Amino acid sequence: MEEQQNEKMSPKARWIIGGIVTICLAVLIVVAIQLNKKQEPEVATEATQDKKEKTADEQIGSDLEKALSELKKDKSSEDKKTASKDKTTATKSSDPFAYLFNPSKSDDPLTFLSIDPTDLPDVPEPVVSKTEDVAGVQDDKTPNGPVAVLPTDLNQTPLPDVDDPKLSGGRLDLGEDKDDDDTVSSGSPLDGINGDPTTPDDKPTDPDDKPTDPDDKPTDPDDKPTDPDDKPTDPDDKPTDPDDKPTDPDDKPTDPDDKPTDPDDKPLENVSIALQEETYDRLISYKEQQQIYNALYYGNKENLKDQKIVTLLDEMLKNYNNASDTDITARQLIQSLNQSQLNDEQARVYNAQLAKLKEEIEKVTREEYVDVYVINEGSSKDQLYYAGTFKDLLNGNKDELEKAKNSEMALADQKANEAAENLKNNKLDELQRKANQKALIEAINSYQLIANYSTEADNEAEAKRNEALRILSESVEVSDEPEIENNDTTKVETDDDNKTEPKVDDQKELKKSLDQLMEDGEYIQVLQQASAYVEQYPELEDTIKEASEKLLEQSIKDMKSNNAYKYEDTKKYLSQSYAALTGLSTVPSEVSEKAQDEFYGYRLVMQAEKLIDEDPTQAVIFAHEGYKRQETNGAKDVLQKANTALSEKAVGMEQEQAERAYEILTVTAQDVNEDIAQTAVDRKTAYGYAATGKDLHEKGNNQEAIVYFSEANRLYPEKDLTSTIMKETAQALLDEVGTEDVTEQIKIYNLLVNVKGLDESIKTQAESRKTVIDILDRVNTLEKQEQNVEERTQQVFYYLDEAVGAAENSGWSDEEKAKVQQRYDAHISSMLEQAQTWSTGSEEERKNAAVYYKVIAEKGTHVGEETVANAKEALTELGYK
Repeated sequence: MEEQQNEKMSPKARWIIGGIVTICLAVLIVVAIQLNKKQEPEVATEATQDKKEKTADEQIGSDLEKALSELKKDKSSEDKKTASKDKTTATKSSDPFAYLFNPSKSDDPLTFLSIDPTDLPDVPEPVVSKTEDVAGVQDDKTPNGPVAVLPTDLNQTPLPDVDDPKLSGGRLDLGEDKDDDDTVSSGSPLDGINGDPTTPDDKPTDPDDKPTDPDDKPTDPDDKPTDPDDKPTDPDDKPTDPDDKPTDPDDKPTDPDDKPTDPDDKPLENVSIALQEETYDRLISYKEQQQIYNALYYGNKENLKDQKIVTLLDEMLKNYNNASDTDITARQLIQSLNQSQLNDEQARVYNAQLAKLKEEIEKVTREEYVDVYVINEGSSKDQLYYAGTFKDLLNGNKDELEKAKNSEMALADQKANEAAENLKNNKLDELQRKANQKALIEAINSYQLIANYSTEADNEAEAKRNEALRILSESVEVSDEPEIENNDTTKVETDDDNKTEPKVDDQKELKKSLDQLMEDGEYIQVLQQASAYVEQYPELEDTIKEASEKLLEQSIKDMKSNNAYKYEDTKKYLSQSYAALTGLSTVPSEVSEKAQDEFYGYRLVMQAEKLIDEDPTQAVIFAHEGYKRQETNGAKDVLQKANTALSEKAVGMEQEQAERAYEILTVTAQDVNEDIAQTAVDRKTAYGYAATGKDLHEKGNNQEAIVYFSEANRLYPEKDLTSTIMKETAQALLDEVGTEDVTEQIKIYNLLVNVKGLDESIKTQAESRKTVIDILDRVNTLEKQEQNVEERTQQVFYYLDEAVGAAENSGWSDEEKAKVQQRYDAHISSMLEQAQTWSTGSEEERKNAAVYYKVIAEKGTHVGEETVANAKEALTELGYK
């Protein structure tokens, strides 16, 4: 059938079909030839190798091969230099942490160049073809690796970029040779990893080298290279100028965030380290652990400017609501706390609670002192003083106080009677007069103490005090007290023997003159003139009585005014009035006695004003009695002035005189100046505390002794009552603390750091020891935490660094100090070990390593210099600052 169809086909049709088939076969043959050419490996012969194209991979491989070859030639000299440098870093330091790094001893040049070989990808070893097969013919001996030519200057010619994915998309930076002795220096050990591209300014130094596209094959100058569009180029084209930049469209601009290859040109990244633990967080931890002492102590050191801390301290103080149940250490701690200066409600609540606690503690301490030491061992005078001053503290000691009252009364009577008898003797010299006045003052003071303790109905002591005071006042001579002036206008001097004669003899004329003086209010002159003629004219007695009554009335009015203490004319007038009313025998006795009583208070105040500088103790006694009798503002001002003078001068007095002064001031200032009265009570009590502390120290009770010394210093900071004996007592506590268990040691240190007035050298030792103990305890707590390991490690470093510094001032033995140092050294060593491990890890790990290095380099005040230097160097090599 087929034959039949072929017979039907014309010759012309058969010719056309044959032509078409022939053309199709030809096209297929051409395509096959082209495909075969693209699959054939390019073969290079030794004769034409320098004219053949080279790919980017072949160039990198050849460069590395030559670089490694030349580095191996210089290996011995370079190893010696490197080893010498490493040895100096590692062995010439006394710092046990100076050797931060442990360079590999491998022969791998990349290790020598500070590049960790474990981080590099596998790169096929570059080889050079040795075959001479004709190009275009497949040869089994054709190498599979790239063929490359190494640049002549390794140190100046940068390697071309590599696109091989096995190289992590990056390039290898072999660094620059900056040293004159050709030592190869490395950049950051992490540079070149993670795809940092070459900077746009990188240029080939060899003018014959051409920058090529990674996808292009290197071409021989005589060959015709093929561009991306497979278009032949002119064989006469010249090599690219070395200053020209690649213009391949696939080239990408350098990322501005990429790091430069030169470590000196590379900007360092900053790294943030953790701040030291906030005080509030530390206090919260103390609260959770029920370490109330530490919460209050360290919170108070912040000057109470943080509202959260004030709130926390207020909460902690509630543990001591009952002052009587609070031990002596806690009492001293509370007494040393400051008030908050914040102006908010919480601060006011805290301040009020603190003030209340301090007042209660002071009361409890004084009550224990009085009950235990004053009543059992104190003098009768002290017993009566505290019984009269703090009546609410002594309800259970009435029998003992009654005995003290009787004993003190007997002593006072004896002194007062002897002094009064002696002062009646006008032949006493000044020293004798002063001695008897002092005895009277002591008697007056004793009577006053008994009167304060006694009930109002029991006024025997008060009466005796008033009598002794009157005798004392009369014994005091005031040199400038004015005398009565002779203003008798009824007499004139004659020339014969300077005698006076009556100016007028007429009784009517005399009466007229006296009436005019009465009308003018010149009562003193009326008394003077009438007294001169009363014997001649007895009827003048009525005039004298009237004038004396009016003079007393006017004087009382003047004494009630402030002019009596301000103006000299008024003072002079009142002095003359008193002299006339009490000195003229013609004045009726009832008027004279009343005048003495009315003028007594004023005269005491005037005497006090003149004695303030000379004898402030007498001045205070006189002014106080005068104020009680007059209660005028003028008298109060004089009393204030006298109290202030005595309070100031008492600081410089001997103990016996000073205590008597404070006993007097406790009474004389309580109605006019509460501050001076409280100061007197505090200082008087301070003397008692100091004496009691000394007695306790001598008996070996040093802890209680130190408390009484502290309270004495707190109550009387203006005078040194205890420094020598307190230092001796505190030193005894420090010496014996080593034999105690840890709990007792902490108690003693807490006591010493809070007492007031302790010698600075002793207190520094106690504070340093407490600091170290508290820090080590805090460190142990932090190290048990499982979260935020990196931050926790930094906090531990800060604390241990502080502990080493505190230990230096602790007074501990070298062995004890070494224990603290070893704890610190071990922590640093652990940090360095971890940092070195991280430095070859991920980006996050390298950042953590940089944090540790920076903490050690910048925050360690007790880290060795070489350790700091090496930490800084490691920080720089990691690319951080």
